Amino acid sequence: MAKSNNLISMTREAVRESPREIFNWYLTFCTLGMSFSGVSKGFDEGNIASIVVMPVFKKKFGLDSQSSVTYANTKGWIVSIATAGAVFGCLSTQKCSWLNTRFGRKKALLIYTVIYMGGIFGQAFSNGSLAALYVSRVIAGFGIGGTTVVPSIYLSEIAPRPIRGLVTVQYAACQQLGVVFGFFFNYGITKYHANTELQWQLPTALQLVPAVIWGVATLFILESPRWLMSVNRQSDAIRNLTRLRHLPEDHPYVREELSAIGLQLLHEVEVVGGASQWSLLKETFSTVQNRRRFWLMLGAHTFGQWSGANAITQYSPTILGYLGVEGTEVKFLTTGIYGIVKFVSTLLFALFIVDFIGRRRSLITGICLQVTTLIYLAGYLGGTNGMSADYISSHPTIKNASTVAIVAIFLHAIAWSIGWFSAPYLINSEIFPIRIRSLNMSIMMSMHWAYYFGCSRAMPSLLAATDRYGAFVFFACIAATSLVFVFFCMPETAGRSLESMDSLFERPLYRIREIAYPTKEDLDRAADVRPDDDIEGDKHIIQEKEVIHI
Repeated sequence: MAKSNNLISMTREAVRESPREIFNWYLTFCTLGMSFSGVSKGFDEGNIASIVVMPVFKKKFGLDSQSSVTYANTKGWIVSIATAGAVFGCLSTQKCSWLNTRFGRKKALLIYTVIYMGGIFGQAFSNGSLAALYVSRVIAGFGIGGTTVVPSIYLSEIAPRPIRGLVTVQYAACQQLGVVFGFFFNYGITKYHANTELQWQLPTALQLVPAVIWGVATLFILESPRWLMSVNRQSDAIRNLTRLRHLPEDHPYVREELSAIGLQLLHEVEVVGGASQWSLLKETFSTVQNRRRFWLMLGAHTFGQWSGANAITQYSPTILGYLGVEGTEVKFLTTGIYGIVKFVSTLLFALFIVDFIGRRRSLITGICLQVTTLIYLAGYLGGTNGMSADYISSHPTIKNASTVAIVAIFLHAIAWSIGWFSAPYLINSEIFPIRIRSLNMSIMMSMHWAYYFGCSRAMPSLLAATDRYGAFVFFACIAATSLVFVFFCMPETAGRSLESMDSLFERPLYRIREIAYPTKEDLDRAADVRPDDDIEGDKHIIQEKEVIHI
């Protein structure tokens, strides 16, 4: 407990000791402008979960004449195929390095936004053609995949160290805001346009509106100073950093941060200057510290996705029906409230938790609650298997158990928001050195989407094959295993400098728990030496390199 109090007090102290000017409105604008692109992923989740169960949509695309088994299979493809496109969208942020690495974060995001909008337009006007719907969803997914990599990199690069978690998690909060949009737009449109083409077409087309908003906002945000320094545009980097920090160029905070970035980039040039993507991939696996970073984050994304929360969200109208929520309108309203719970809990996590109690404790808390709720849901669905809705309603004890199950779904949403949902995005951007960060974030996000596709695609069949309850038993087992993984292997990254984490990975992953939490000396050193990097450490490394060359 003392460690928790220390972390809270040290975070507060770091914020107090930083210049007030660095917490300014322009930084907020850049953060929100880039983060708002996260709406794309959440909006698609909420929208597609709702429209695939609409009778008018099923009739338009010929799904109403399919058997229950065939419909479950088709529904799985419609829902999940966008995530298959997202896998390639994530990989393209590195394969097409002239986008993210050479053209910068702003232009890359704009390109992916245009691709996403093209896919949304195609879905809205697919006119009953399943083939056109599939192709359009793959295109939109490609755009979504790109928008899950670029913003996270950008946000981690512009964030002041004391509030890095707060800044980075805004993207995750906007994803949940998108879920709210998807569910509530469907609820409102269903209320006034039920059984018309507009019931599914209008909420699909409305996904273009937030894309236009963040696309326009991107035109007015500043390019990342770190990226500008990496392409030798030093004067532009200085100008952008002074505006982001709202401090003059000669202020000690700005000078130290610029020196930190410059020294780190110099170190990278010394070690792997001019490296190809293949060379960077080899560097990831040839260095033991980087290799451990890679396996840690791969495990995080594997456990995070296969614990089932995204699949539950995508099929939430169906699952809520299993729990006793009846009527299309009521289901959409309930799923809308479910989306609000996820959004609010993610936002509160970003504002009050992530930088104060840390990533590791948040993960452990969220996973424990996730396991508890999944076990209850599995027990309820197993106990009520074969019971009709009327039978459940006529027995008070079972009806109360149904109400508790609905509450458990909402608690599961909170658990996910403070645990596996936010943590991988945040730790991804913190744990890798800047030279290999973009490559590894692309790989991790592509794996994230591949797992997302697999879990989402399997969910209808899993529910059918295991009498519903077995799916929740499976997810509970994955979540429980992930708790052991986090306890032994996951370090606390809050307050540590971006480029001073090597000592964490000088030991096997299962022994990281021994030094999982930074000491006060660790954080003081990171704060006193420089705002973002270990300047003296880089100087020492560079000097050693020069001696070796001589």
